[in-house]
Amino acid sequence: MKNHNVQNYKYTLTFDSIMNNSGNVCVYDHFRDRKRHVKISVEDKIFSCRTQKHFPSVIADLIDLAVAIHASDRLSFQSLRQQQAQISVILPVRHPELLNASSFQGRLSSLLAWATGSKWRFEFPRRKDLGRAIEQQPLIESTHSHVDEVTLWSGGLDALAGLYTRLKENRDIAFMLFGTGSNDNVYARQDQVFQSLLPSFPNRLNLCRVPIRFSESNIHKKNKISRARGIVFTLLGSACAYLMGQNSLNLYENGIGAINLPYRKSAIGLDHTRSVHPLTLLGVSNLVSELIGEKLKVQNPFLFRTKAEMCQQLAEDARYDLPALTISCDSPHRKQPIQCGYCSSCILRKQALAASGMIDQTNYIVPHGAPPASDPRLFLQNMLVQVSILKELLSYAENTAFQWKSLTRRFPELDDIVDRTYEIEGLTAYEMRKQLINLYQTYVSEWSIVESQISTDFSRQVTVPQVSQDLQMAIQEG
Repeated sequence: MKNHNVQNYKYTLTFDSIMNNSGNVCVYDHFRDRKRHVKISVEDKIFSCRTQKHFPSVIADLIDLAVAIHASDRLSFQSLRQQQAQISVILPVRHPELLNASSFQGRLSSLLAWATGSKWRFEFPRRKDLGRAIEQQPLIESTHSHVDEVTLWSGGLDALAGLYTRLKENRDIAFMLFGTGSNDNVYARQDQVFQSLLPSFPNRLNLCRVPIRFSESNIHKKNKISRARGIVFTLLGSACAYLMGQNSLNLYENGIGAINLPYRKSAIGLDHTRSVHPLTLLGVSNLVSELIGEKLKVQNPFLFRTKAEMCQQLAEDARYDLPALTISCDSPHRKQPIQCGYCSSCILRKQALAASGMIDQTNYIVPHGAPPASDPRLFLQNMLVQVSILKELLSYAENTAFQWKSLTRRFPELDDIVDRTYEIEGLTAYEMRKQLINLYQTYVSEWSIVESQISTDFSRQVTVPQVSQDLQMAIQEG
């Protein structure tokens, strides 16, 4: 009988050339000694709308790499609770001399290990076909209007709130919104939110989306933990930005969600994604810059704002209709209400809308639908414990240096963020520490205003003694 140690979960994914309408990946599960063949394609024809006359072959390789990471992430088993899986990827590319370089390989493997918790290995043989149709068609004349800023477009609340704020703050700037993925429901949501904004901002918005397709998708079991989605999204978005003549790609995410500090050390199995973490954006920026031979920066202009602060412009304009069009839920349901209302993303959404003064017109399972079978309070409890910890840590002193020391004793990862990104943010280390302290102070203050309102959505509120007990345990652990 085989030893079911997760160290034996090894996968090799061998790709044929990735095409627009037909392609194949062979997935070999070493643990079960099984092979399966999955059809995969990328619809990148939308890139005919660009400012670059020729379609650089290195950008085509960047697109192929993103598609291969997406497929490998979805078709390989990975667990939050167990040791890392080992994933080997063999992908034909146009520039193997660039992608096989040791520095590029090191950046790529380290970035994916950081984001997914799995160990990745890549081989890049030379691609032998002529490439996809878009590569063979030089741009005769640009049919696309001028674009000043390219940004990722998920159709979520942060994307909406960030874009709305940027549109109001920069009244002469035109935006290209970039979306991707393999879910038709997500695409429909992205388009619905986009269309709802057009009447208010005519001639300033463009939408570009590059679908990744699995054929016969329903018969192939997929990994539910899509840890690499942020990297895939930013790699493809970087390709879009480059083709539009930009040297930066923006995404809009509140600082609390982007950094995504753990709620408490005793909370096991909670998914603390690093999709848009500052160090993930730094890793993607460095990876893409090395590949294309030019500096391209992936940046988040809302790193030092809470989600409620991002929603403030929507609140001032009383656009209560727009947030209800977006999806924030970690596990959207097929039937109405779609959003659960009790995962951490739903709770942060509720908190932000309440703290910003918005009327939340969203329907949630909690409190609008049938109660779930499991206790829905887990994430709320953990979030409130984290808020209590932050409040306690930041109340030790008013001096920035002492506050930072207190904060990083419990959350040392914040030091790493500052040390590695303060120059990229155009700040001194001291200024960045001060801004992050202000971010968490604001977040704590927001919760003090809306906690009782959020808690009423649940059948039983978290009691003060329980929070206090958890707080003392968490502080002792730190």
